[in-house]
Amino acid sequence: MAVYIWEGRNRAGDRKSGEITAKNRQVAIERLVADGIFVKSIKAKGIEINIKFFKKKIKDKDVALFTKGFSVMVGSGLPILDSLDILADQEKNPEFKKVIMDIYSKVEGGSTLTFALSEHKKVFSDLYVSLIESGEKSGTLDDVAKRLSNYMEKTIALKRKIRGAMIYPSMVSAVAVGVVTLILTIVIPSFASLYESSGMLLPLPTRIVIQMSELLRSYFLYIAGALVAIFLIFRYLYRKSYKFRKFVDKMILNIPIFGLLIKKASIARFTRTLGSLMKSGVDILEGFDIIAKIAGNVVIQENLLSIREDVASGSSVAEPLRKSELFPSMVAHMVSVGEKTGRLDEMLEKTADYYEAEVDNTVNNLSTLIEPIIIVVLGVIIGFIVIAMYLPIFKLGEVIK
Repeated sequence: MAVYIWEGRNRAGDRKSGEITAKNRQVAIERLVADGIFVKSIKAKGIEINIKFFKKKIKDKDVALFTKGFSVMVGSGLPILDSLDILADQEKNPEFKKVIMDIYSKVEGGSTLTFALSEHKKVFSDLYVSLIESGEKSGTLDDVAKRLSNYMEKTIALKRKIRGAMIYPSMVSAVAVGVVTLILTIVIPSFASLYESSGMLLPLPTRIVIQMSELLRSYFLYIAGALVAIFLIFRYLYRKSYKFRKFVDKMILNIPIFGLLIKKASIARFTRTLGSLMKSGVDILEGFDIIAKIAGNVVIQENLLSIREDVASGSSVAEPLRKSELFPSMVAHMVSVGEKTGRLDEMLEKTADYYEAEVDNTVNNLSTLIEPIIIVVLGVIIGFIVIAMYLPIFKLGEVIK
């Protein structure tokens, strides 16, 4: 007997899927047809290798495309089940396709779309589920889905810009480390053997460089192992220790240039998210809770929760923002205007537009700011090595004269 995975539709045209045990494929099809199933596809179930490394990851881009397609279909008057059915057929990522099919099955079985989405927390965030829930309750699911799609597109674009800003200095730094390592392990030993055979007393800088070369060559594997161990310990402590994570996150925010970029991106994300939540009818206190969960930085998270407590105590949103060191006075001023005019959601989105433009400018200027610094640092290191190795030759020339 073999197990077969099948997909098809019943007599009513509803999408169905499942597993069936039969002697062979033909017998399985005959049994399904007898049960009123029009088989679309059927295949033998293989041995599942549940290794995350081999699974195709569900990316934010996949979810954004799904949301955009869903918003267009629901906005056109197509029922939720039909929309999910079409999106499942179109989905190319097998892992995400399974998720959509599971959502379809749950909704078909009588569950709300909110509940079906909440069963896949690794794919759909609390923010996503909360917005869909507000749309279902208010009967404006098409508008909320469209707003959510626009929000995700802007958020992904913002993340892409920040990653792009990090790539250039990371690549240049990696190349610099590689060049220095090659010089110390391949070039320097040739000079060292030459100077050793001469028997002359070497200058201090030359001795330092030769010692560094010998140390790197003799203990390369130990040094590499130590670096890997430090990285693993760092990652473990960052995940498990709240105090350590807070210390690291605080240091990140204080890094020149990069810290400012992260702050601006955080402000843009906070204002964009809170504006979207408020437009969708989500309570402002619940909105702060959701945003704090997705902050990604402990210091920012604590600031947001502190503001939430003040708002819950009866304060305006603008007042605690003024006291916070994270948010510039402009943000507090814009929020204050929004609260007074009753258009807080619009003012938040305008603030988000401004800070997203600021992130663009910072990213565009980043390479211009960092490139000279990297060149100077690399020049000093390689210059020191070159001068240190040529000093004995200059000294020898003076002796000959």
